[in-house]
Amino acid sequence: MYRIDILESMNKKQLLQFSIVVLIAMFGLINLTSSVYAYVSGSAILQIQELKYNPYPAEAGKYMDLWIKIENIGIEEAKDVTCILLPEYPFSLDPNENATRHIGKLPGAEEIILQYKLRLDSNAVEGWNEMKIKCQTESSNNWIIHEFDIYVESKIPEFAIGSIISEPTKLFPDSEENKLSIEIQNIGTGDAELVTSELTLPKGIAPSESYSNIANLGTIKEGESKTAEYYIDVDKNTTPGNYKAKLIIKYKDSNNNRKEYKNQTLDVDIVVKPLPLFEIENVNTTPDKLSQGDKATLRLKIKNVGFEEAKSVSVKIYKQSDQPFDFDEKYDYIGNLKPNQSGEAVFRFDVDNNANLKTYLLKAEIRHLIGDDVKIIEKQIPIKVEMKKKDSKLFFLGTLFIAFVILAGVYYGRKKIKK
Repeated sequence: MYRIDILESMNKKQLLQFSIVVLIAMFGLINLTSSVYAYVSGSAILQIQELKYNPYPAEAGKYMDLWIKIENIGIEEAKDVTCILLPEYPFSLDPNENATRHIGKLPGAEEIILQYKLRLDSNAVEGWNEMKIKCQTESSNNWIIHEFDIYVESKIPEFAIGSIISEPTKLFPDSEENKLSIEIQNIGTGDAELVTSELTLPKGIAPSESYSNIANLGTIKEGESKTAEYYIDVDKNTTPGNYKAKLIIKYKDSNNNRKEYKNQTLDVDIVVKPLPLFEIENVNTTPDKLSQGDKATLRLKIKNVGFEEAKSVSVKIYKQSDQPFDFDEKYDYIGNLKPNQSGEAVFRFDVDNNANLKTYLLKAEIRHLIGDDVKIIEKQIPIKVEMKKKDSKLFFLGTLFIAFVILAGVYYGRKKIKK
């Protein structure tokens, strides 16, 4: 047969080479997952095999050692053997390493072990990553490329927002020193060191004090969490709604041998609830210009300029002990005020006879209910005493003089009529 004729035409040397190639091909068909790659050059047959790498699995951000075996399984010597490692991201050669290795002569049935030191990028994704090496002999113009996989374990911190708690439990416009506690969770596969966080706030919300939007958290280990505390003010003109803040987390991780800081930014929702807000539209007294010793009436016109109906609105007046006023009642009830609705509180008081002529600032507390809680807003009320007490003797004499003039006029008028 034709196949027998071919075999008979071969000499012993060629037959041996042919048999080896057939055996290698059969081995490759039997074990398709084998890491062995064979290359035939004349009677020299190169076999490339990755032996091991350490550590296993390789760790992102750290060094690893790789051993590769180059073997001549042929019967003749392979000459001028050269192999070049072809690392790609996330692998890179140590600066002291040379990717090209000149093996030179490699006799038949002998082998050589190549060792490389590689570094993995700290941001390497966990999983299988491909590595390549290529080899060439003197008698071949072509490179053979052997591919194999290395498993990388990535110990990289990753953060997520856990619980968000505020004190008070609801944030309202025109509020200060609100405590915001944010749980920062490390859901990654590595520890985070020297962790700091900065809360970047939207318009209408500001830090209560300098650096009250920054928290230092130290080390957050894999699978653990820490709570950052911030203090914020909400402007009175802030419209109720959901506001997006940015939480910038800076940290160092154990994978990073150079120890530079890394950043991760997370979104934080800050919810501002609707709240009644009050302005004093008008302050007037009767009489308009107060004198020492007057009995007077104070009227306060109060408007709800907020976004929520105010329930059970009332006003209470406070005066200091040295202020020259005596109020009949210091409390007045207004009732419910819808947004943009106004109400009036009225107080009657006496001005001391010896009151100094100047403007006095009284404190008014505007109170309303939020659920079962009483909310208090403080305002200052200016009251001006302008004139001295009227002299009662002069007033009496003046009255007598006017009466005398009137009577005299009536008397002389009648006399003229009689004439």
